[in-house]
Amino acid sequence: MCKLCVENKCVLPSIESVTRRFEDPKAYCIFYMYFYTAAVGEVRWKECLSKEEGRIGNNTTEAFAMLVLVNHYKAWLYEEKKVHQANLLTEYDCPPSYGKPSIVDKILDGLQINLEKEASPSVIYDKEDMNYKKLEKKRVEWLEEFCKTEPCLETKDGVLKKALIESDGSSNEAEAEEDLFDQKEKDRKRRKLTRGLRKYTGVAPEGERKTKGWSDKGMVAFEMWVGAILEDVNDDKYVAWEKAYRGVMKRIGNYRKDIEEPLQPPRYEPNLGVVWEGLKRLNVAVCVS
Repeated sequence: MCKLCVENKCVLPSIESVTRRFEDPKAYCIFYMYFYTAAVGEVRWKECLSKEEGRIGNNTTEAFAMLVLVNHYKAWLYEEKKVHQANLLTEYDCPPSYGKPSIVDKILDGLQINLEKEASPSVIYDKEDMNYKKLEKKRVEWLEEFCKTEPCLETKDGVLKKALIESDGSSNEAEAEEDLFDQKEKDRKRRKLTRGLRKYTGVAPEGERKTKGWSDKGMVAFEMWVGAILEDVNDDKYVAWEKAYRGVMKRIGNYRKDIEEPLQPPRYEPNLGVVWEGLKRLNVAVCVS
């Protein structure tokens, strides 16, 4: 996802945007496409999408996928910022007023998702539609206000700025001459920092227990996500959401694949005539011997 943002010069969504869930359905679409898919498994995911209705995956898997993303997000962000530096834009340091497009809008271009009750249609493709403009404005306003909040400033100072300061811009030759002890000390500090950035599996407060690596707060968070999802399922919110998501996936087709393929080298197409000629000669040589 970070590499995709860098290549397309787009803004990476914050974890706060994703955890808003149905309050920011476009960001939640990205969560489904890139993270929840992996938790469910590609085969099962395709089976779910092929059906007109019914849950995509299940409540506990969705909750666990969210828990894992929340747990690792800042540690991953720190590592990626060290690699990509100023080329990686995020919602923490690049609000909409900066004029940079979001990867959310790049992938889900030309649509808004309306999950309000009795909303019809739930996915709006007409950019001149009043509700389209209303939803677009609502998201932009939230992002602008978010950049002023304490959680945003904490991530900006505690993760992004640290990654910029601690990035090693030295050459390979300088690295080779560096004292081995100093390098090991740097690596130790880096591991300690990234471990501390993992919200539920990092360094636990004194006296707090861990269950299979997860802190008590992690267990509480998991139960909270399961409860919130179950409540939304019981309130039939997932009927509208999953209908909208299936519609969006049909509309955009293989767009995710299309924007990622340029980042990969073209597949080599062998000359089958040469291959078969080589096999014939090999068979002749074997027979003669």
